[in-house]
Amino acid sequence: MRKIKILYIILPLLLGACSNWLEVQPSNEVDEETLFNSGSGYRTALNGIYKDMSSTSLWGQELTWGFADVLAQYYPSYNLGSSSHVYNRAVRYLYDDKNLESLIQNIWSVGYNVIANCNNLVQNISKEDTVKFEEKRLERDMIHGEALACRGFMHFELLRYFAPSLSEAGDKVYMPYFDEFPSLMASYLSVPGMIEKIERDLLDARDILATTDTLKEMLYLLPTTCRYEGQQGPSDMFFNYRGFRMNYTAVTAALARLYFYANRLEEAAKMATEVIDFVDDRGDKIFSFTSKETFSNKTKMYDELIFALSQRKLTENFENYDESDDNACNLAVDYWDWEEWKSEDAGDKRLAEDGGLVRVVEAWEYVFTRKYYDATGMNEINKRMLPVIRLSEMYYIRGEYYASLGDFGKAVAELEVVRNARGCTPGRISASSLDEFHDLILNDAKKEFWGEGQLFHFYKKYNVKPNKNTNFVLPLPRNESGI
Repeated sequence: MRKIKILYIILPLLLGACSNWLEVQPSNEVDEETLFNSGSGYRTALNGIYKDMSSTSLWGQELTWGFADVLAQYYPSYNLGSSSHVYNRAVRYLYDDKNLESLIQNIWSVGYNVIANCNNLVQNISKEDTVKFEEKRLERDMIHGEALACRGFMHFELLRYFAPSLSEAGDKVYMPYFDEFPSLMASYLSVPGMIEKIERDLLDARDILATTDTLKEMLYLLPTTCRYEGQQGPSDMFFNYRGFRMNYTAVTAALARLYFYANRLEEAAKMATEVIDFVDDRGDKIFSFTSKETFSNKTKMYDELIFALSQRKLTENFENYDESDDNACNLAVDYWDWEEWKSEDAGDKRLAEDGGLVRVVEAWEYVFTRKYYDATGMNEINKRMLPVIRLSEMYYIRGEYYASLGDFGKAVAELEVVRNARGCTPGRISASSLDEFHDLILNDAKKEFWGEGQLFHFYKKYNVKPNKNTNFVLPLPRNESGI
């Protein structure tokens, strides 16, 4: 059986989010023995994992507004620079292009480096005495659970790119699952084998985090005011901003996504429902759709974000692909495509230029998402935020479950919840078959997840090719596939 080699590295640790503990940056790289000598060292190690997940090779660009959205055909090739530009090659699925090979290699290698650092943390913390941690067992379990969750979630993201969908995969092996440290070799697994291990890690993480996040005295940390805005939280900033970390609800939502991917729809709906109905210490739901009247300065719609990451230079990086004709590549939707999308429902604020989520440069007929602009009145949290899982996906997943049962009324009602929150006119959509419902989901997801990297995965799940040449499976890096 094929094996894979992987290099384990502890990278410099920094995550750009608005809290004291997230601002910690060692003056140089810290060796493992020193790092795990104290509870604060474990905090720093966890910090580093989220920092790596926020890198441009992963959710900081390529798995959100960059490569992933290029693959989903948001942007026409004539907006993507010359024919040799890496995104122009990507939009045509020319995966053997030298520069595109490098981009794909970085997704793989940085992703597995995240996993390596998770394994290092998990292995060390699992044998630690609670006295080492400032908040004793509560803190140790929180760090342990989050690291396990990040390990499972990172494997899942790589699986979604580097292996076929479950229905297309068969028994062939595709990639490895690393769950030990150090481990320089691991056997390749089939897609079902990967799903089994991902599920195990996420369930274990969920069980551990249930002993921290769901405690009555901790529930007040999960509403928006604490989850992202850091208000009314404890003086120890480590326990604030839980939305930027794999908290209990984020792991539950990740399980909903995993079960949806695995076509285990009843389990997916159960997890999605738990997230939708999750309440704080006062009995109020912690997730609500962001008011469309606030889209101008809440472009990430973060009241409804279940899990997000953060990057200091996000708006600066996006500016390299925005409205200037001098840029080699503009991540702009075709003006006439945008006009067509708008014509479907004039009330949809996701597509509105005035007070909505769209920026139009008429001189060049460029249309951009406003999610990554630095606009007047926008707070620092919104500027740096990278959406990873949001509430609307939970409604899509639950709708899929009802559709699989043939209850298309309930299925469409789930989708209507999302559409109504966006200002769409009620009663305009209907479905009487799975294919029709999938068309509705894809049409809404195209608007909902613009700039977030999720549309490609819905196309892959439903085996709907947005382009006749679409290739849903990234090739393994040459040094991993034995080529």
